Amino acid sequence: MDNRGVSAGQIAIFLILFCIGSTPMFELGIEAGQDSWIALSAAAAAGLGVLWVYRTLQNRAPEEDLAGLFKLHFGKALGTLLGIAFALLIAYESMRNVRDFGELTAMTLLPETPLWCTMLLIVGIGFYTVTKGVDTFFRIAQVLLPVLAGSYMLLLVLLLASGRIDPDRLRPVLEHGPMPVLQAAFPNLIAFPFSQTIVLLVFWKYAAANKQTGAASYAAYGLVAIFLIAVNAVIMMVLGPAMASIKALPTLEAVELIRLANFIERLDILVTLLLYIGLYVKISALYLASALLLRSACRLPLPAGAIGLGALIYGTSFLEPTNTFHLWLGLELGLKLTPFYQLVLPGIMLLTGVGWVKRKAERQRKKKAGEGQGGAEPAPRAQPSA
Repeated sequence: MDNRGVSAGQIAIFLILFCIGSTPMFELGIEAGQDSWIALSAAAAAGLGVLWVYRTLQNRAPEEDLAGLFKLHFGKALGTLLGIAFALLIAYESMRNVRDFGELTAMTLLPETPLWCTMLLIVGIGFYTVTKGVDTFFRIAQVLLPVLAGSYMLLLVLLLASGRIDPDRLRPVLEHGPMPVLQAAFPNLIAFPFSQTIVLLVFWKYAAANKQTGAASYAAYGLVAIFLIAVNAVIMMVLGPAMASIKALPTLEAVELIRLANFIERLDILVTLLLYIGLYVKISALYLASALLLRSACRLPLPAGAIGLGALIYGTSFLEPTNTFHLWLGLELGLKLTPFYQLVLPGIMLLTGVGWVKRKAERQRKKKAGEGQGGAEPAPRAQPSA
């Protein structure tokens, strides 16, 4: 179902769609007021360093995923436990996006439809995607990218044409100094969305044969960082810090203000559909990564892991009683804890496995290659001469 034929371009496209995901639903860094775009810029710069850490770890063993890297760095027993733990953590992140999908649907398109119905639908779609494997999922991302890019560009043009963008809403710059900006950026913005690129440590191995994968990943990260900063700044220039801070869906509110030629309006449905695409990519990517980690850590077959994780994701999506609690748990409490597994643990791996992990991975690769050749029928021995 999956193979190692993923190209560097597909990795780049996936990274762009994954980082966009549900991010436009929120005005990130709003604690910094009109300087939120500066906070996002600072977090994006730090996130580039985090991506370098992840890529450095991957280069030590290009054909291993995150669970395999854990085993190389910490031994088989502890590495297996860490692989299972990360699979569950990534499944939790998928669950959060499933709940976001349900709440978005209830607030916009289908207010009378119960959450259990819409969330069951998206989990079912995610399950179908996971069972089709990595190659199919990455090809879906290729199809979705032009739709997303063209639609966001159209919305930007319409916002400019509507005259709703006012650069004065970004002033004064650094009104209260740099500290509010830094406090908004770290650790919250580095944890979401930029350090979520740790999921690449599951998928990079499928492009191990392509030497351009690293460069493509950095280029895609730079593009998506610029895009997210631009969206943040545009929303702030349309709504202003006061209104952006009290709106549940700032992007939706900004687009609803577009009125052109007395007939171009009510474009909120377009934004909703774009958010659905982003949420689908994020839910499916995290779901698939979780199932692949379980397979790598404890040899659980992908279909069995997908069934168990799907039930877990769907069931736990009901544990948060309200959307307010859901947002508080994810954007306040959760973002304070995620850097420990997104940053601290990879940092320990980076420092402790400088040389020997790469040599160990090479020995394992040669051993596997030898075992593969050992299965062939041996050549007949020459008979001794009389």
